[in-house]
Amino acid sequence: MISPLNSPLLQTAICLLLAGCATSPKPSPAPDIVVPKAWSAAPVASTGAPEAWLNDFDSPELAPLVSEALVHNADLHSAAARFAQSIAEARIAGADQLPSVGLGLNGTRQKISSFGPTSTGGIRFDNYDLALNLGWELDLWGQLRNRTSAALALVEGSQAELRGARLSLAAQVSKSWFNYSEAQQQLALAQRTAQAYAENLKTFEARYRRGLSEGLDLRRIRTQSASAEAEVQSRRRALDYAARSLEILLGRYPAANIASTATLPELPKAIPSGLPADLLNRRPDLITAERRLAAVDKELSATRKDLLPKISLTTSGGSSSQEFNNLLDSDFSIWSLGANLTQPIFQGGRILANIDRSKALREQATANYRSTALRAFLEVESTLAAERFLQNEHAHLARAAKEATATEQIAWDRYRNGTTDFINVLDTQRTANASRSRLLAIRNLLLQNRIDLYLALGGPFEPES
Repeated sequence: MISPLNSPLLQTAICLLLAGCATSPKPSPAPDIVVPKAWSAAPVASTGAPEAWLNDFDSPELAPLVSEALVHNADLHSAAARFAQSIAEARIAGADQLPSVGLGLNGTRQKISSFGPTSTGGIRFDNYDLALNLGWELDLWGQLRNRTSAALALVEGSQAELRGARLSLAAQVSKSWFNYSEAQQQLALAQRTAQAYAENLKTFEARYRRGLSEGLDLRRIRTQSASAEAEVQSRRRALDYAARSLEILLGRYPAANIASTATLPELPKAIPSGLPADLLNRRPDLITAERRLAAVDKELSATRKDLLPKISLTTSGGSSSQEFNNLLDSDFSIWSLGANLTQPIFQGGRILANIDRSKALREQATANYRSTALRAFLEVESTLAAERFLQNEHAHLARAAKEATATEQIAWDRYRNGTTDFINVLDTQRTANASRSRLLAIRNLLLQNRIDLYLALGGPFEPES
């Protein structure tokens, strides 16, 4: 499959535009924002930078799923079609710089009536014309080149949008896969918990029949067992939704038919220290915002030139004869050459209003560029800070889950020895199960946050060629 980023359509469009002496606008000035040399949310030091970001996650199933989505996802196909549309529109704009040529064949028949005593009913004339017509507007002030250059900037912005759509889709598939993995593990945990309660319930029912336990304890364990079975159904529902959501991203029918046993991978490598802030120059949304600003700048320049005179040349050459067979005979050749100069004088304020409109569009594009840049810095800083908070939270939850599991075992031993009551056992069980569930959830959040960081940076940690 040919990537739309390197498609022959784009190369053809650029060649046509360059042939018309139009080039992409220079980059617009960066927004008036103080950009740090390094991020304020300092990352944890690392011994080396990871490779492509998908490889940072030790999940062999992930890369094939992303590849499948890049081929079959409908939203990505729509983004690719919009990119192709922008190329076609740029080719249309570039065509205005070139002469227009048309070949025409005309035939007329005319009858002139005659009156008088010798009238025979009139005279009939036939005439045939074959002509090659050429028209060309001279781009003296560079107005057409401005508009073509603006169109090419929009192509580059659309190209960045397509790259952003691919990056976003890869991130969505990765997140969806990790959600599916967590859902599977949460379901397995809930099933083990329900099974443990079911076995305990059998034991307490047997003890109750022999008069060795109270009815209060039996009802408590029945409550916990029923609640555990309800949690299993809740986890099954979450797994079903996660599977269908993933299938939609892959371009499949949402049949909840993901035939894979998934587990959350280990946490990704630490973030390299000294991450340069200029990595944001590759963010697709920033590139798109800058290219749109460059396009409206060129469009404003072209609109101002509507006040200047326009010169058009027209020429026609061919033949004219009353006999169709003589159209290719040079003795019946004709030609014409004309020039047209027009200077707008009064159009009801249309041109000035159009200039004001272009100025307003430029102000909008400038504000959008600045807003996009600030939002990009926010995303990077917040995800870097969240990484640190989530790592600390994960460490505490891991310790809590370990202690809760040990406490649960001690409570059961004491209950069997008669040194504690059943309420303490139930409390320790609930705490242990909740701790293990939260530990799974925080691991998924760490993975999700790392994906958000790659999105914020527009790619992996190291600069791409």
